Amino acid sequence: MTIFDRTMRLLERTLDLRSARQRVIASNVANEETPGYRASELTFMDQLQSARKGRLPIVLAATQSRHFGVHGPQGFQTVTGKLSEVPAGDLPLDANSVNLELEMAKLSENAMQYNAAATILAKRFNGLLSAIRDAR
Repeated sequence: MTIFDRTMRLLERTLDLRSARQRVIASNVANEETPGYRASELTFMDQLQSARKGRLPIVLAATQSRHFGVHGPQGFQTVTGKLSEVPAGDLPLDANSVNLELEMAKLSENAMQYNAAATILAKRFNGLLSAIRDAR
């Protein structure tokens, strides 16, 4: 029996990835005036949904007693997201691909999703706390 169920591990990983995405977006905003800078994007929802359905990126199995054991991150922790360059259409003279309005919209949407996941996780912890208090 585990106290932290699959949903809590999924929410934990979602918060980690949303935080990483926030750093990528903040880097794009900070480099809005840097000549030649190319905006980046961290995507992870497809990987996270695959992991939720049980299709993890890497599945290791020890079929012999002399095989090395499975070490390192497992389950949702294997989802790391994909960092890619944002495709740019027409570049300005400084060859910077950051669209400030688009980055600010991404920043707002990501913060909203982060807060939603944090709120759900807090409610799960409150439920566990209530169960512990009621058991006394």
